[in-house]
Amino acid sequence: MNVIDALKWRYAVREFSSKVIPAQDLHELADATRLTASSYGLQPYKLIVVESPEMREALLPHSMGQTKVRDSSHLFILASHNDINDHFIEKYFAMTAQVKGIEQQALAGFKQHVKDVILGMPEAAKRQWADQQAFIALGNLLTVAALKSIDACPMGGFDAAGFDEVLGLTDNGLRSCVICALGYRSDHDSSAQAKKIRPDFDNFMLRV
Repeated sequence: MNVIDALKWRYAVREFSSKVIPAQDLHELADATRLTASSYGLQPYKLIVVESPEMREALLPHSMGQTKVRDSSHLFILASHNDINDHFIEKYFAMTAQVKGIEQQALAGFKQHVKDVILGMPEAAKRQWADQQAFIALGNLLTVAALKSIDACPMGGFDAAGFDEVLGLTDNGLRSCVICALGYRSDHDSSAQAKKIRPDFDNFMLRV
């Protein structure tokens, strides 16, 4: 499918089949998430792929009755970093210098600019900024999944604190931001035949 056909084909799956995503496709979905653009390239989140049936069963009570968390092939969780601090930014620029094969000093001016902007934010704004970057990755994940004819259901309605506790995220400096069930639609999912509801093109886009 081309990208528009793929986006017309996709929908938020309500019921998944038991079919499992092949390892290579799963790797490509994760890598597409990794390669997503982010503000300053800082990518202030991690991807957690939940495969374990036991872990998904433990997450179910915190999923607001959404059994897709348990029944999909895989569950992706985008978890934002809690500590966006000087060390976090220093680590990123050390990696940048290494990958580009340059001295860190060559990046000093830009690094200071990034610190001024990011570290100058109030804590609440910094967390919101980090979560916004994770949602950019979610959008990219959904598009790539559709292009590969892999179904998805993004979910913001879940108990993040419960997920964090089950997964031990707080101890790792992370917090659940958004989750996405991935797999293949069930033949019994009535939502598959529903028409996609979007504003028509002329009412969606403004030309200025």
